Amino acid sequence: MFLHRFLIARFMFFSFRQKLMHRAAVWFVLLYFVGSAVLALPREDLTLIPKWSRFEGQLVSLKSYDNPVQEVQLKAEFTPPLGAPVGVDGFWDGGDDWKIRFMPNMVGKWTFKITCSDEENRGLHNLEGAFLCTAPTGDTALTSNGPIRVARSRTHFMHDNETPFFWMADTAWNGPLKSNELDWKDYLAVRSSQGFTAVQWVATPWRGAPNGDANGEKPFSGSERISINPGYFKRLDQRVEMINRAGLVSVPILFWAIDGEANPIHSLPDDQAILLGRYMVARWGGSYVAWILAGDGDYTGDYAARWRKLGQGIFGDRPQAPVFMHPKVKSWVLDSLRDEKWLTAMGYQSGHDTDDATNNWIHHGPPSRDWNKLPHRPIVNLEPAYEWQPSYSKKMPISSNQVRRALYWSLLNTPTAGVSYGVAGVWGWNGGDLPTPGHPNAGTPPDWREAVTFEGGEQIVHLTDAFQSIDFHKLRPDSAVLIEQPGDDELAKYVAASSAADGSLVVVYTPTEVRLKINVAKLPAPLLANWINPRTGEKQDVLAVLRGSALECPAPDAGDWLLVLRAKKPEPEPTGRR
Repeated sequence: MFLHRFLIARFMFFSFRQKLMHRAAVWFVLLYFVGSAVLALPREDLTLIPKWSRFEGQLVSLKSYDNPVQEVQLKAEFTPPLGAPVGVDGFWDGGDDWKIRFMPNMVGKWTFKITCSDEENRGLHNLEGAFLCTAPTGDTALTSNGPIRVARSRTHFMHDNETPFFWMADTAWNGPLKSNELDWKDYLAVRSSQGFTAVQWVATPWRGAPNGDANGEKPFSGSERISINPGYFKRLDQRVEMINRAGLVSVPILFWAIDGEANPIHSLPDDQAILLGRYMVARWGGSYVAWILAGDGDYTGDYAARWRKLGQGIFGDRPQAPVFMHPKVKSWVLDSLRDEKWLTAMGYQSGHDTDDATNNWIHHGPPSRDWNKLPHRPIVNLEPAYEWQPSYSKKMPISSNQVRRALYWSLLNTPTAGVSYGVAGVWGWNGGDLPTPGHPNAGTPPDWREAVTFEGGEQIVHLTDAFQSIDFHKLRPDSAVLIEQPGDDELAKYVAASSAADGSLVVVYTPTEVRLKINVAKLPAPLLANWINPRTGEKQDVLAVLRGSALECPAPDAGDWLLVLRAKKPEPEPTGRR
């Protein structure tokens, strides 16, 4: 991602007039573009910033504060060529340094105003400027199409230019906290090549990393009146930028919410949790992100009120990238948080088991029942069964076959928006010699370097390719596609089916070799049909037999299969002189 820094500071020799409000002053603006410094002097010239790249204003305070984040609030308002202004928070970055980060999404001239709660601090208050946003540059889906947001249908995600975005996230809870720079770069290169589109990670200490980052740094000290540690966040800034440069969306969990002293959200008063949350949003809001407010918690019943307050305090006063909650296993928060406008996406966790109870919850639980309730939100299984993780019931490592079942079932049992994957060793960023802190019953995970290429992770590319090659965002669960449901007799053989309302697409996943009986009334026309092998990505023709109201389609071989039935698109009419 291209980064553009405006260093705004008092200077005696260079004049750059920015229409400073209510006073005359002498300033200069230094623009950094991919490591090159350019001094912008001409009065009428505007700095050029490509659309969907990051503006960064660097400010120098002329006053010192004992606890800057408690004593000062810095804000900026960006006015686009058309439309309403957009407000963002600034943040303290150590010493006398403050920053504003923002991603412009419209070509044309932008203006900005920076204000400070301490109106006497002339280094931070009453500053104005402008820049010219140009056409986007870059070679990834993010830099070419923009950051992600919830689509108009509110059932999937799309880029800012309305290109559908398929959510395929890896779970690297401890990755940014524990990795060194070279290892993180290697990890991202592998995951990008495997078809992943996002990375989920934990931004503050939690029971899996109670002592903070790899250097023993923690994000803050105190509880009733916290002090921020900018060094902790500067290190994470690098990890976030690397995620984006790899073409992936950064998905931080701001707070881990399961009970326990290792999770600091439980020791913070609400106002301090909101302050810390807004600080993280200010640092990373100018990047390609989606947010998870809290992980692995109970957000229902008596607990819901606090999370409503925190969500509103952190996200509620401005448009944001998608915002999830990541609840505890088999918990569904729609009823508790239904009316929270800041919560724009619905996450759930089916958990690390493969027994009938878990399978039944995926097939017939609240997500599959409630997906059509208003208000609509994209629904994503943020934590299905992790590969190699010991299952809850059998204490045996979960296989790639069992992982694939959970992934494909989750994709088709709600409107298709995406799904997340995880593997033991990677989520804890383990070295293969010790258990993950706080998880004594999970055994000793493998080294992450080994786990990152386990079979299930390598097979993600086939899943992503399959769904990105079709209009996945049109799919809705549709049991009427099947004349017979093999899962009625055995839950592990449940066949998931979805269709498009316009009749153009049907997708069916079977976890076992079976003769599918497809309802003829649901067939697209004219019909194109093929099987996709989720283990190899290989496509095969469909050999089918029509028997009454059913098109019988036997799976080509043993194992799980994806059946894709779609309407052939009409040939374009020839052009030329008549």
